[in-house]
Amino acid sequence: MKLLSKIFLVLFFTSCANMVAPTGGEKDTDAPKLLSTNNTESMKHVHTRIITFEFDEYINLNKWVEYFYISPPTKKQIQKKIKGQTLILTIEDTLSENATYYIALNSCVKDNNEGNILDSLSYTFSISNDIDTLTLSGSLQDAYSLKPIENAWIMLFDANVNDTLIFNSTPNYISKTDKKGMYHFTNLKAENYNIVALTDFDFIYNEEEKIAFSDSTINAEKDSFISLFGFNPIIKIDSTLTDTTTLTTDSLVADTLLKDTLIVEEIPNGKLEIINGQNSACIIQLLQNDKVVKELAFEEKPFLINNISAGKYNLKYIFDKNQDSIWNTGDWEQKLQAEKVINYPSEITIRSNWDLELEWIIRE
Repeated sequence: MKLLSKIFLVLFFTSCANMVAPTGGEKDTDAPKLLSTNNTESMKHVHTRIITFEFDEYINLNKWVEYFYISPPTKKQIQKKIKGQTLILTIEDTLSENATYYIALNSCVKDNNEGNILDSLSYTFSISNDIDTLTLSGSLQDAYSLKPIENAWIMLFDANVNDTLIFNSTPNYISKTDKKGMYHFTNLKAENYNIVALTDFDFIYNEEEKIAFSDSTINAEKDSFISLFGFNPIIKIDSTLTDTTTLTTDSLVADTLLKDTLIVEEIPNGKLEIINGQNSACIIQLLQNDKVVKELAFEEKPFLINNISAGKYNLKYIFDKNQDSIWNTGDWEQKLQAEKVINYPSEITIRSNWDLELEWIIRE
């Protein structure tokens, strides 16, 4: 009887143990993986092409309108459909036999369960046997802050298109900047183009958006990297200065602002002299937390700044082309770039009653 009781207890506890739910394992953090692509002509409709992307798991779309594009642009909108683990694109358009098409799907696809986003995905094809493979890369930065501008349109127009017609015509090629402000073209011909950038949702310039352009035409055979600087042609920077003055060779004795005079009497402030090869009009700004706390304009060297409160600063150097002592934005119609800005690569420290000579190689 005791033996039977022991067997019963063992079976009872074994059954209870088997009823414990599994832990489920580690959380899935992997983005979907592309298994295959297929590019076919539609059997039902002439000039219709169907491109499928098969993944290793069930997928969904992610911010499609924000990230997806095809270059060169097509006249009709590309149709999209998710079917299980497959993305199906339908192109109902007359594709050119002389073009190589680039489909950008970066950050457009995520897995269905955890929402892991596939950061990098693209597809290049041509309906002829010829593939254009010339490449062009570059960066887009804000002309004043030099911060990268993401998700902006980079457009290439035939060099023969008149500037006044650029925003009334479809670009030959398009690209978009990533989070670091970088852009890439991978399917270009050996031809001359005008390059223009816009920060709004379409290819038409709208007020309040930033625009950027190159002073000369570009060609992927000779150009590999183009830096662009975006500006708003309408507004000017309000730097909310706490201290500003203009210095020339005859006015370097002292900063005559009352605020600085009072500070000098109370605290022995520091001094900064910037030594470089430039000897032209410029504006130098000292910033803290992206705010300009002191700005001085110079007509020529020496670039000497007195009465600086002790602390850590960032430095900005502006080429004052028209010598008006302010940073000037650009103008698309007059083909004027914004005045060039250079940031000192690291933070500087100003100490009380201390002279800092900073050698800064500045090239225009």
